[in-house]
Amino acid sequence: MDERGRILIPSEEREKLGLKAGTEFQLIEKSGVLLLKPIIPKPIRVRSKKKKWGKEAFLDAGEATFGE
Repeated sequence: MDERGRILIPSEEREKLGLKAGTEFQLIEKSGVLLLKPIIPKPIRVRSKKKKWGKEAFLDAGEATFGE
């Protein structure tokens, strides 16, 4: 832990767990042991009147473009 209270998680462990920069954690203390539990946001549901999506709906991985 550095002087500002930051803890380094090795890159191998971050990759294994899928942790990204900016991930927030819940800090849990039990009998003198600290547990860091990643806070995973709940997915947002999107509804549309379209019954079937065309190829143009998802042009790039991670980016959704909804047509007219």
